[in-house]
Amino acid sequence: MKKLMVPFMFAMVLGFGMASLSLAAGDTATPSSQTVKGDLLKIDGEYYVVKDMAGKEVRLHVDKTSQLDGTFKAGDKIEAQATDKGHASSIKQAKPKM
Repeated sequence: MKKLMVPFMFAMVLGFGMASLSLAAGDTATPSSQTVKGDLLKIDGEYYVVKDMAGKEVRLHVDKTSQLDGTFKAGDKIEAQATDKGHASSIKQAKPKM
């Protein structure tokens, strides 16, 4: 009976360790993203203020990690990929509707 107890305990410890690692890996998932399309109202330091298609003003944080496809100015129609916390991962000129 004692001979079976040691391998059983080892298997339990190993199993719990693997389970906790897999749960921790799920916590590091990429934050969800959203697409923001609209008119660039203004550039305020590291923030772009965009009026989206619903008429809502959205404030996007832009920094050196944001991929900008060109230069932008107020009045431009843009399309941005942003995290749910408002950080712009990429910004490009919006394609005109056909």
